[in-house]
Amino acid sequence: MESPQVTGDPPVEVAGEAEAAVVPLHVLDTDVDVVVSGPGATEFARTVAQRWHLAVAELAGGADGAAAGAEGSGSEASKGEVASVEVELGGTAQGPPDGVLRGTDERAVLQRLTQEVTRTAIRARTGDLLMLHAGALAHPATGAAVVLVAPGGTGKSTACRVLGPERAYLTDETVGIRRDGTIAPYLKPISTRRPDWGGVKDEVAPSELGLVAPTVPVRPAGIVLLRREDGREGAPEVTPLDTLEALTALAPESSGFMNTERPLTWLAELLEATGGAVRVTYGGAEDLVPLVDEICGRLS
Repeated sequence: MESPQVTGDPPVEVAGEAEAAVVPLHVLDTDVDVVVSGPGATEFARTVAQRWHLAVAELAGGADGAAAGAEGSGSEASKGEVASVEVELGGTAQGPPDGVLRGTDERAVLQRLTQEVTRTAIRARTGDLLMLHAGALAHPATGAAVVLVAPGGTGKSTACRVLGPERAYLTDETVGIRRDGTIAPYLKPISTRRPDWGGVKDEVAPSELGLVAPTVPVRPAGIVLLRREDGREGAPEVTPLDTLEALTALAPESSGFMNTERPLTWLAELLEATGGAVRVTYGGAEDLVPLVDEICGRLS
């Protein structure tokens, strides 16, 4: 599989002395326009398009259609609706509470943009998708996906970065499961911690890490709750969870859960369809290879 690349410049509108640029994204079955204004808007919009290259709308439609196994995104609610995230370059980072992202540090603005796109898509799809705070990778030919659930900063992005090459990348942040059981991809940049960046994450384009979008329908084949222990050696400890244990562990790692119709029933049905969840205690992402291989091979 080859990763789509952005060609040409993002759409740009110029009004008098003010420059504005728009990067249209399609994430979690949601159209989100990133609207950039201020000095250097065109160049920053080009950077956004490069980092989000798998989610640029004209490219992401193919991945969504493949993931849904049908034409379009798989979500009727997404048709005709476009959300937006506004970015103003050169403004005070804090700014007034008007919903506009402001700042002059490109790295920090890119991180905050990722967070805001995530919040925007989650708000739009609450009630339509069962959303878990998880990363996901799939078998490139069968679409069998492993869903890696964990709180922020505890291993999802690292697992996707290490285990993603040779598999299809779906997300390192939010897994959205449709009513038909397929996954709505969230093909965002990989958020990577950089000790030398003072707490700001580097939003890395998936292509730089050898990650590609799915080209076939994808659906969960196994649910894994990650528990990383730094310095741990030896094989991971894999503990099967009964349905009640899994529901108790997964519910806090969800989004829009209480505003979704019969969420516990939906989650229980997902667990039943995938053979239940397991908790894995491990030291390094490479230790997860045998388990990920086994899960991604289930639907082959």
